Amino acid sequence: MNAIRPFAAAALLLSAPALAAHSIQSTHGLYIGDNTGTYPASGVNLNISWNESTFAAYASFHGVANGNTYDFNLVGSSVTSVTAFNITGLWNIQRNGVLICAGCTGSAYGLDASVGNAIKFYDSTYRYHFSAYVDARQDY
Repeated sequence: MNAIRPFAAAALLLSAPALAAHSIQSTHGLYIGDNTGTYPASGVNLNISWNESTFAAYASFHGVANGNTYDFNLVGSSVTSVTAFNITGLWNIQRNGVLICAGCTGSAYGLDASVGNAIKFYDSTYRYHFSAYVDARQDY
């Protein structure tokens, strides 16, 4: 029995990084904000995946608000903080296909929200924003 304990402990340590992986999807937006105001969002497609153990993160938000199309994309190599709650790094933000904020520092947060609850993104100046309801999530 005592000979099995080191193997069980090693198995737990090796599996711990896998427990830190998450994925969120949404097609139900709340708001999109830019330097002209904040507007209700429609046509939303949100995908966020991250792993706290490796700092690997992917985030992409697409939506329509006030007659404009917006895309918020995390620049993957720029991630500075990854937790179960938020991802901080540099983001490229486009309005109607035109880059309006290149390499903006910002955070997606509330990522521990359950299905039906909201997550949000704000850049460091609070000029750019998106929020959406979580439709589906997976935690590994």
